[in-house]
Amino acid sequence: MYGEGKLSNNYALRYSLTKEFFETFSSLKYLNIELPLVIIRYFHIFIREHVNKNLNNEQYVSKMKKKHSLFSMKDAQQALARNPGLERDLSVVPHRKMILMPARFAPFAIKQLSLQKVMLMVVTDADLMALENLTIPKQMQIFDYRQELKKEKIPDQAFNEIKSEAEKILTNNQINSIFKSLQFKNWLINHLRIAIRITSLLEKVIRKYPIKVIVDHVEIVNPGTTLSLLAKKFNLPFFNIPQVFISDRSFIPTRASHHCVWGENYKNWLQERGIPSSKIYETGNINFEFKKYYNPMPKDKFLNVHSIPLQHKIITFTTQPFDESTNLTIVSWIKNALAPTDPISLIIRPHPTDKIDYKKLFVNQKNIMVSSSEETNLYDILFNSDIVMTISSNTGIEAALLGKGVFVLQPPIPYNYEIQNNNFNSHYVKAGAGPVINNQDDLSNTLFKLINEPDYVNNILSQAQKFLKSTINTPGRPSVLIYRIIMSEL
Repeated sequence: MYGEGKLSNNYALRYSLTKEFFETFSSLKYLNIELPLVIIRYFHIFIREHVNKNLNNEQYVSKMKKKHSLFSMKDAQQALARNPGLERDLSVVPHRKMILMPARFAPFAIKQLSLQKVMLMVVTDADLMALENLTIPKQMQIFDYRQELKKEKIPDQAFNEIKSEAEKILTNNQINSIFKSLQFKNWLINHLRIAIRITSLLEKVIRKYPIKVIVDHVEIVNPGTTLSLLAKKFNLPFFNIPQVFISDRSFIPTRASHHCVWGENYKNWLQERGIPSSKIYETGNINFEFKKYYNPMPKDKFLNVHSIPLQHKIITFTTQPFDESTNLTIVSWIKNALAPTDPISLIIRPHPTDKIDYKKLFVNQKNIMVSSSEETNLYDILFNSDIVMTISSNTGIEAALLGKGVFVLQPPIPYNYEIQNNNFNSHYVKAGAGPVINNQDDLSNTLFKLINEPDYVNNILSQAQKFLKSTINTPGRPSVLIYRIIMSEL
């Protein structure tokens, strides 16, 4: 969630090329679904090298913006949200009462939808983990998308006809030069197979089972991409219910009929992208709600396990999968700002993909420790911390929900095609989540205040709660609010 409204050079090229891809190959259809729409995420990966190479070519970027009239995220949303025509209105079929959702929503489904027919779709390992130790009610069923997709066969004749049409388009001299390479031709033919299989499988699911409502947490990847298209084709409600912070790369284009947003900031962000307020529902976040039920480690045990003195303030730094230089910059700040004698214990919680050996970097400083997911549950750490330091991680909002303070880190972050391509990583700054730390001096001054000014902690906590009101502010429990909206569509 969050990011600027104007198009950065990355997004200007990404979305201009995507628009050309959609329009150039729009005749490649299967079951009346334009296949380029199905493989948008694959295409974004394919054009990465080209976008990165031309990122600073202002003349080329400007030319592409003007050619496609793409200057804002709203422009991109309007241009890319192509929809199939309505083939049949399945929403009026009386016996259709089933809800389709990712298996990661299983705790919510069991708690709030236990009397409803629900299909829990396994797409990722996170879905499988969500099902562990759960008893699934008899009227619910599990659908293994990954396994079924492997088994899905496509008719040779249908594929050959689409392949022939694609090859015909590729001979047109007027198409973008990117589409003229042998590399693209091979990529396209391969991914058309994938698109046909995905479309075929998911349409069979919708036709075979009495699905009335579709829920997903992201639309840029499958099955969410194709399910949103099929929802339009059959006039079925599609709920976009994000579980973590998302940026434009995971959001645009969206075709959802219902957006369950966390709060006012998220609602404003969607409206800036042209999403009508009538489609937006402020519900909060069910992921954070269910994490609240976790029974954390008692404070005395936590202090004992981590050898933390009782009088110490506890700060947790949650790293993110940025370029190594970004996290090492923060390490340098910490080394120079936090003395071994300071009454502060700092816990570093590495992101699962972070390969830096932090223990080796802080081997001789007892008030700095590293705790991986294998050693301690994240919520045990957050619950027992006083402050959480992060750049843009969900842990900042989770800390605020637990009544903790937030330090907003803003080190230099090198450009990255996926995760550092606009101002998304400063969303906590814009939202006023907590003190902003831009350099080592800022961290030193902030830690000095934390140690020496008795009211400083209270001020930070107050700031975090004020931020929370505009970020997650709902009149009830998210699971109940979302349940009511879903049930209104059954």
